Order: sequence, then structure tokens, then C-alpha cells
Amino acid sequence: MEDRRIVLIGYRGTGKSSIGKNIAATLGFGHLDLDALIEETEGRTIPEIFAEGGEDLFRSIESRIIAKLSDKPAVISTGGGAILRSENIKCLRRKSQIILLTSSEEMIAKRIGGTARPSLTGLPLEEEIHTTLAERMPLYRAAADLVYDSTGKTPRQAASEILQIIRPGKHLSDEINARQKLVNWVLTTPIPVAAHKPLQATIPDPSIRLYGILGNPCMHSLSPPIWNRLFQELEIPARYTWFECPDPAKFIPAAEKAGVRGLSVTIPHKERVIPLLDEIRKDATVIGAVNTILLLDGKRYGFNTDWKGIYRPLEGISGEVAVILGAGGAAASAVYASSMRGFTPIILNRTVERAREMGKHFGVETGALSDFTRYHPDLVINTTSVGMKSHTAAANQTPIPVSSLTPDMHVFDLVYTPAETPLLRGALEKGCSIIPGTEMFIHQLIEQFKVLTGVDVPADTVRRWIL
Repeated sequence: MEDRRIVLIGYRGTGKSSIGKNIAATLGFGHLDLDALIEETEGRTIPEIFAEGGEDLFRSIESRIIAKLSDKPAVISTGGGAILRSENIKCLRRKSQIILLTSSEEMIAKRIGGTARPSLTGLPLEEEIHTTLAERMPLYRAAADLVYDSTGKTPRQAASEILQIIRPGKHLSDEINARQKLVNWVLTTPIPVAAHKPLQATIPDPSIRLYGILGNPCMHSLSPPIWNRLFQELEIPARYTWFECPDPAKFIPAAEKAGVRGLSVTIPHKERVIPLLDEIRKDATVIGAVNTILLLDGKRYGFNTDWKGIYRPLEGISGEVAVILGAGGAAASAVYASSMRGFTPIILNRTVERAREMGKHFGVETGALSDFTRYHPDLVINTTSVGMKSHTAAANQTPIPVSSLTPDMHVFDLVYTPAETPLLRGALEKGCSIIPGTEMFIHQLIEQFKVLTGVDVPADTVRRWIL
């Protein structure tokens, strides 16, 4: 912790400046108040900046100041909207531990009522606080490493309690023991030998947040090296690994104790984890599958980024009918994504009853894989594992006969290991346009990275690393 910055984020009125000063004084660190730094640098007050150019001008100045901050250990108190721009989070996460300060809406209103800070919405104060907090909270959570509620606490008391949380002590020893136990278990699974030492290095310092992919199997995943490279290049103190476990109900509580902050979820757990979560985003609820879990402040938040991984590569592709092959969690994402792109989805599956269940949920037509020739789809999305390299029995097979494809079809295979599946090879031979599963992997990963860290990553960056 001594070599990292401590960054306080949160809505105005949660005590970032006063608590930050007290933490800095105790640690012997310098304290940087971004709002005060902006006024000092600009030679005018924040209300004056708003009067000249509105919030856009203020946010541009704020981003410029944040980008120039030193990496040296310090306590940084940010403005309430600093997390609105991903580039700010990217800079603030560098070599830092980020603490989200929260407080009751009543306390916030009491603290900021009558100040000269301009309104952001023009709404009455209480209504503005409620509305703006609801909009910003997902961004605050994505950027934060831990959460502290400052309601009813003096700045000195809050600073003391925060330092007790982040400094070595009995509670941290408990977390270190839990981290040791988790890492020891991971080392019994077939992760690459090269991943052992970096993972073991996280044991003494739980402020190095752990992330990983939870599935059974999941060793085929390309995510760990990509995430770890992103962490290294962005200088985020974190590590990502494989969590191959058959029982998410047993794993997730152990992960929370060990300081695991985020999980990617793959087969067969995307539906199984739902009852284990405290809050699920609306699109994940509609799809009925979760592939991303944020673990923060004793709560579990569920998301689905799979559909974004399908939706984005479909940009510019038009048509009427999309046949979805399969009826698992990825198929639900494909139905949702293709619908959002204006297609009428049809679900075909080897087990017809499972297709019917999903079709009833979405209100779409269903059938067996053998029914494919009854339709002439503009788009075909394979969500089955047929063709996956790790599934040796089906590695050289296709979910439907290649002979049933025609040149006017677009074929999207969500399998990404190997990058060129038997289905895609056959589609190319038939003259179809193809979308490889690596595109789905790239776009869902960058969406997932943003959900779990708050940082936007360019798709081209990840694409260069895996192709």
C-alpha cells in the first residue's frame, strides 16, 4: 500500500476532501484536492468555469488536470463527476487503490445545501441527488476497489476507520489467509505453470485485486493473458486467473473472502449463478444468463456482456431472419442481440424441448437443428460448443451440414478456439460472409473490462494481441 496512491471517489458531500486530508496527514502523504487544484490552475472558481462554458468545459479541464497527476504516493480527493470519463478512471487507477465514499442522500443534501456549486440538472436539490446518484453509481462501483459509508462520521473518525481497513491488521490477516487458501486451490487445477508465481505473489497483499474466469471447464479461455496484459500496461494492481470449479455456490463466498473483485462466468454456470446474486442488470435478467459478476462491499452484482459481444460485430449487417443454433446461455444473448439489430430470431437446438422453453421466454419460433433447411436465414449464429478445440469429440464437426448454407448468408460462430472453426471454413467455401468468434470474444471482453474496472479499452488493442 505504501507505494500506491489512495484515490477517493464519490458524490459531492460524501467527505472526500476532509477525509482525504486526514488520511494524508496520518500517512505523511501529500493531499491533492482536484476541485481546489482546478481553481488554482485556472485562476477562477468552479462556478465561474461553469458560467463560461458549462459542464463540458469543466470536465475537459478536470480531465487535463487528472492526466498530469504524479504517480507518486499521495491521497487524491476527486470531484463527484470525475468518473464520468473513462480516461479519468484510466489515469486514476494507475498505481492506486480507489475508495468509494458513500453517504445517505439526506446527509449529502445537508452537507451541500446552500453551497455555491452549480446545479447539474436544474432539479430541486434532493431530486438531483437521487437522480444523479442512480446514474453514476454503476460507474462509481466499476472504478472502486472498496466502499466506505461516511454517514454520521467525522472526517477524523472516517479516516481512521478507512486506514484500519486498508492497513495490515487482524482483519487483513484473515483476508491473506483466505487468499492463501484460494491460491493453493487454484494451483491444484491445470493452470499454466507460468501463472503460478504471479498468482502466489498476490498472497501477502490483498489490495492487489484478483479477477478470474469461473467455469467448468474454463482452461480453454484466452481471457487471463489478455486481462493481465491490460493490467500491466494500465499499471492497475490486479491479477486475473482461471477458476475451474464445478460449484459456484461454494466458490463465490470463498472468492469474496480472498479479495476477488470480479468474475467472468462461462459454461455451465451462466444460469446457475443467478440465484447467488444480490442485484442483476435488466438486460441480464431478460436474457436469463449472467457472464460477469462484480464483488464489492459484500454484494454481488450480475451483468451480461455476451450480448454486446454479439451485437457490436453485427453492425452494418442487415436482414430479416436470424437462426440461432443452440439453446444455452449464449443462445439467449444471441436472440437478444439479433433482436436489437432488427432481426427476427429463430432458435434451433438438438434438444427441441430446451429450444421451446427459450422460445417461450422470448416469444420466438423454435425447432430442431434438422429443421434448418426449412428457413433461409440472412444470419446464422452458432452458440453451441460444436467445433470447439477442447471438445475433441466434436472438434471437427459442424452443428448443421455445410451443404445447407448459401452464399447470401452471414455466418457468425461464437466458438473462438480455434479462430477458424469447421463451420467457418465450410461457410467460406460456400461463399458466405463470416464473423469469427474472436470478434465476440473481443467485444464482450472490453465491455466486461469496463464493467469491472471502469476503463474503456480500444477493440483494436485486444484484436492485435490475439490475432
